[in-house]
Amino acid sequence: MLIRAIALSIALLVGVGVILPLATETTEAGPHHSKYKRQHHRYRKYSKAWWRQYHRRQRHRRALAARRRALRLQQLRLAEAHKKETAPAAIDKKEIVKTSAAVEPPSLLPSGEQAPAGWKKTSMTPGELKFGVSDSKGQQVGSASISIMGPAMAESNAKNTLGGVPVTSLRRDVINRMIGENGWVVNDFQKDLNGKKVYVVVAQSQNGGHVSSRMFYFTEVNVRIYSVSTTSNLDSADRLSDETEKVINSLQNGSRRNTQRAALNE
Repeated sequence: MLIRAIALSIALLVGVGVILPLATETTEAGPHHSKYKRQHHRYRKYSKAWWRQYHRRQRHRRALAARRRALRLQQLRLAEAHKKETAPAAIDKKEIVKTSAAVEPPSLLPSGEQAPAGWKKTSMTPGELKFGVSDSKGQQVGSASISIMGPAMAESNAKNTLGGVPVTSLRRDVINRMIGENGWVVNDFQKDLNGKKVYVVVAQSQNGGHVSSRMFYFTEVNVRIYSVSTTSNLDSADRLSDETEKVINSLQNGSRRNTQRAALNE
């Protein structure tokens, strides 16, 4: 009997030792297993409930994607607005620098009027104003100068005088200048511009194999003898001749305006 009781006790202890760990493991694993089943096998696939859950997930994904796109678009708009706020100041500075460098003040004649197109002032002294002359493409084609020869001697309508100064004296000055510049006088004549006498000397000069046209215009303005001379290639001679006559008209018109102002002030 004693042996049987001992055997039963041992068997009971072994059984309890085996059953308790199994029960504990099942108890701990049970909730996770049931949760897993609820997450993945709650609905029968392709059932109405499954499709409802599927469409719900798709709507949620589309909503998230839409929010991401809206956020990205907002960021791009903010960046563009910031760029517009800061960029104009820098552009304006560049444009101001560029404009100030490219745009030059117009060259003025002694009368105060603007010089002909392409005439750019290069130097000025109390007795002479010099210009560089360019064509429409900005290429240098010649030069021009306005200078004071001296005072007029008297008002005279004599054929061979200008402001009381013999035109032969003016022609001699041109000849002496041409001799020093390897040039020669081609022709000289008198003409009227706006009712005032103008003496013109046509000459040419040579530098190597290049021949240049030289024109000298003399007129009396404000009891002074003015000379407007030009140097150009032969192709531009006619253009500079027309522009020189406009300069002469400007000098004469300026003299008339000054006379009228003086009369009004009196």
